[in-house]
Amino acid sequence: MTFWQYIENAALGSAYALATGARALVWRARRPMLIGVRALIVRDDMVLLIRHRAGRTPWALPGGGVERFERMQAAAAREAAEESGVRMRVDYFLGLYDRFGGGASNYIGVFVGAPLNEPKPPRSVEIAEARFFPLGALPTNTDVATRRRVAEYRSGARGLYRDW
Repeated sequence: MTFWQYIENAALGSAYALATGARALVWRARRPMLIGVRALIVRDDMVLLIRHRAGRTPWALPGGGVERFERMQAAAAREAAEESGVRMRVDYFLGLYDRFGGGASNYIGVFVGAPLNEPKPPRSVEIAEARFFPLGALPTNTDVATRRRVAEYRSGARGLYRDW
């Protein structure tokens, strides 16, 4: 990594941390109900993960919020493409999960599918990189919920309803 890439990563990471902190304050005041999605994209016993620019556990499944009048399956494919550059074929629904915290009620649908191309994340404040990892050897700083979703996938589970 060059000096200028290091400076850029540090600046973008700080901006991302500041933005997520501000969002948490707004959520505590407004207490919104959110609908989100994650994409569990698998190829040859490897799973696609994205690395956020900040946080103690930055590796996670790509995903984000569902837009108004958008189907959850379409949102999962859109978010995967936006965050990782990977277009996906959605194969099935893994499950629906609740997450209550930070002032928000969050409901998250997880969709399993296959990649149609290689990762090439766009330059963004939020995402630093996207890569495939072996299902049984995720990075040590992968978030707990991602680890759970991968374990559920590996067990053959479908149609789940659980806590995030």
